[in-house]
Amino acid sequence: MPSFPCGGSPPQLIYLKPVPKLTNPEFTNQGADCAMWQTFFYLNWPALPGKRGIPNTAARFGAPGPTVWETFKTEEQVFLPNGAKPGPWDIGFTNSALPAAVSSQVGAGQVRLLTRTSKVSAGVARLVASQPPRNTPIPLDQIKQADGNVLYDQQKLPVYYDVAMNRTQFDYILGKGLYNADTQAAYASKTNIVLPLNSIEVKAAWKVLTSAETASGRFHTSTGYLPAPSTGGQGQTVTVGMVGFHVFASGGPQTAGLWATFYQIDNAPLAGVTPTGTATYSFFKAGSSTPVNTTGTNPTQVVQNFPDDPVAANVNQQARKVIIEGDAKSPWQYYAMVDTQWSRSVLKLTTPVPATVPLNAGTVSTATLVNPVLETYMQTANNSCLGCHSFATTAKPNSNTASGFSFMFGNAQSPKKP
Repeated sequence: MPSFPCGGSPPQLIYLKPVPKLTNPEFTNQGADCAMWQTFFYLNWPALPGKRGIPNTAARFGAPGPTVWETFKTEEQVFLPNGAKPGPWDIGFTNSALPAAVSSQVGAGQVRLLTRTSKVSAGVARLVASQPPRNTPIPLDQIKQADGNVLYDQQKLPVYYDVAMNRTQFDYILGKGLYNADTQAAYASKTNIVLPLNSIEVKAAWKVLTSAETASGRFHTSTGYLPAPSTGGQGQTVTVGMVGFHVFASGGPQTAGLWATFYQIDNAPLAGVTPTGTATYSFFKAGSSTPVNTTGTNPTQVVQNFPDDPVAANVNQQARKVIIEGDAKSPWQYYAMVDTQWSRSVLKLTTPVPATVPLNAGTVSTATLVNPVLETYMQTANNSCLGCHSFATTAKPNSNTASGFSFMFGNAQSPKKP
């Protein structure tokens, strides 16, 4: 296992497990950045075939096949229609609307189901729409890549989003019955929803690749499936490349967790920086008259409004060196971290009960953290992961009960009434 000389001496081996626990002296920007790069290695390490969420320690980083997180359970596999109980962690998910072979591959994490073109599910979008206006610097309809605010690449194809959770988070939801909106509301009225230590949820952004992009070796790729349109026709299998990646690693009841966001380096240039003549981007075309970061445009002309944090940029270089030393052709060398976010405060998320939004995250390490392909249209100062997720609520309409910084819980449904 290669060493990762980040955050101190002697160099430590790459962790193939959830985020390492930080001690107080390590709780600096560099400590958090190193921890989340370690988590990135773990999440994107090739998965052990047939084992959900387990890394294959015999594989090299960047080897083809599903990664650890791609075998996690997705939102759609846990929060089922009518509040039904999801199946066990190791049992695949069956989607009767898909061809049997595709359903099996989707359930095993071998194929990404491409249905969501906004960062948030339709259910959570409806939940947010039902909530009353609040005095907040972040409009509620912008807390997510809002419904309808689709991001298009230079081929005029939409970006698709994917949300998944690890076993720690799944076991918590299953054990407390939080997949059911009624059970969830009853639980949260007496005990605050607080994700256990080492719970991880991820959100990925995917673009459909051209043959040239696939051959470039600059993208982590997967197989995606576009279901048959409602107007009829056949479903379509495509090659997709990961262009954005959010990570939330819970620290338990005394912290707001560690947050990080990563991107593929060919996405878009930095605002105000003139690209070189040979540079090509997935979401930017030199000379285009299309206004940047503007909804309703296709293709979308994207720029990154805020540069990578200087500390994160240095850690990115260290990570890239380790990746190339392990495999000079690894696509992961073309990914970088924008920054991390974490709270400098000791919190007590278990009280008062019930917790209400906005959930207090204390004093955060940075007030601004946005990803150009996950928050394209809200790249303004003081928008951030925790700034948004502090408004996450339970699933009942008009709820102001906090759900532990996770929007996932808003997907829960109630059972059908007899």
